[in-house]
Amino acid sequence: MKCNADIIFINGPVLTVDKDNSIKEALAVKGNSILFVGTKEDVMTYLGKQTKLIDLKGRSLIPGFIDSHLHSAVLGANALAIDCRSPGVNSIEDIKKLVAEAARIIPKGQWIRGWGYDHSKLKEGRHPNRWDLDEVAPDHPVILTRVCAHTSVHNSKSLQLCGITNDSEPISGGVLVKENGKVTGVLKENSHMAAMKVSQLSIEELISAMEAANDILIKEGITSVHDSGGYGHAQMSAIQEAVKQGKLKIRLYSMIFSFVENLQFVEDYIHIGLHTGFGNDHFKIGPVKLMIDGSSSGPTAATLEPYTSNPNDFGVLSMEQEKVNEIILKAHLAGYQVTTHAVGDKAVTVIVNAIENALKIAPREDHRHRIEHCAMINNELLDRIQNLGIIPVAQPIFLYEFGDGYLVNYGKERAYRMFTCKSFLTRGIPVAGSSDCPITFSSPILNMHLAVNRATESGQIINLDERISVSEALRMFTYNGAYASFEEDIKGSLEPGKLADLTILSGSLLDTPEKEIKSLKVDMTFIDGELVYSAI
Repeated sequence: MKCNADIIFINGPVLTVDKDNSIKEALAVKGNSILFVGTKEDVMTYLGKQTKLIDLKGRSLIPGFIDSHLHSAVLGANALAIDCRSPGVNSIEDIKKLVAEAARIIPKGQWIRGWGYDHSKLKEGRHPNRWDLDEVAPDHPVILTRVCAHTSVHNSKSLQLCGITNDSEPISGGVLVKENGKVTGVLKENSHMAAMKVSQLSIEELISAMEAANDILIKEGITSVHDSGGYGHAQMSAIQEAVKQGKLKIRLYSMIFSFVENLQFVEDYIHIGLHTGFGNDHFKIGPVKLMIDGSSSGPTAATLEPYTSNPNDFGVLSMEQEKVNEIILKAHLAGYQVTTHAVGDKAVTVIVNAIENALKIAPREDHRHRIEHCAMINNELLDRIQNLGIIPVAQPIFLYEFGDGYLVNYGKERAYRMFTCKSFLTRGIPVAGSSDCPITFSSPILNMHLAVNRATESGQIINLDERISVSEALRMFTYNGAYASFEEDIKGSLEPGKLADLTILSGSLLDTPEKEIKSLKVDMTFIDGELVYSAI
């Protein structure tokens, strides 16, 4: 005897993202799992008196989006901080006004935090500096983080708390920007990361940040995230407490990573006896993560050849090959999936070398080691990534946000080798999609739009040959994300027995012209068969 469904969806394309990319007519949910996927006629045999019938009215029902690389605590914290993003903020004077307003509200001596400025988009064409911030907030420590999250600017009070003076030298892999022998307050890479220790959020603040991020993400149809970390032990504690308190609906696959003293943090987890996959369907330990170069937009990505915009600049490689090999091997031997933030082709080469070394010493089937960003590559790296079974985690949305800068800083030839999703897929490499939010917007729809269209903010197209189909883009942000966390058996596609994590779009995805994908919205989000967001 058939059981009655709790929810039945009819009258719209059900994009299953199964191995055949099947499109079905209807879907039924029982409890927290998918009961049936098939025809409208057959699904009605599961209709009971208490069954909720949802008419899709031609809208697409898809698997809940999976963002395979974002910083949820940072996203939530930024939602509670000063928003310095353009186009709303177009000059340093605009930033000063926002900081001055915060200084009037926040008690003296307490931190003022802001984020999202992009000096390349400011009228003055430069970073704010300590003197700009001192002018409007001399009695508060101030930290403003650039959109890339690899650079920050501090006022004098913040520099004092960080122990930075004009005589200070940058730590290894870090940059202290000076003018005429005086620190400007602009810190990059490891210097920026070290300064974050001083302005660390409390566990209570992190719980509030995680809750704020949850609310933002479910509105985008996101049901699972691979959390890229940032706040170390405190963040791991905050996530567990937030899950226990029922404040988080989204599922978290949490990377072992801290902006501050990451090598020690990673070593702690390697030796604690846990490993990737420990946890439950809502919170699992993810990969050990290193950060070995800078950002694509900074630009501080480590490249094999000098920047087109500066023949003396090769970016910042913050860890040498020998050290990367050592840590990756330790984590690999301890049973962890490993991953590394690697943007430039030099950094990608370093992590590919390290993974190859680990697998040569200790072969492991189905390791699914990853590279976060894996932005700038070449054919040799593509072949090695394919042969080693490495999963790239790409952010096509960066092409819009930062693509015009790529053309200037790296030149056309290298820009055309960035976020090469088509090349990955052609080789059978299951590239996973992500936003790296809050570096960019969290919308998977916008990200899919950019994977399909590859247009910069000014409208330039970066390599037509690397465009992918809408179906391929959807798979990047669903099934491939589940595969990258060893969870394709329970989510990532709409198949009986899998978790009922579902998203309803505002229209039919496959019938929407490619140039208009970004116009689609999320109407409903379900996690465990529960409606957690509705726009209608």
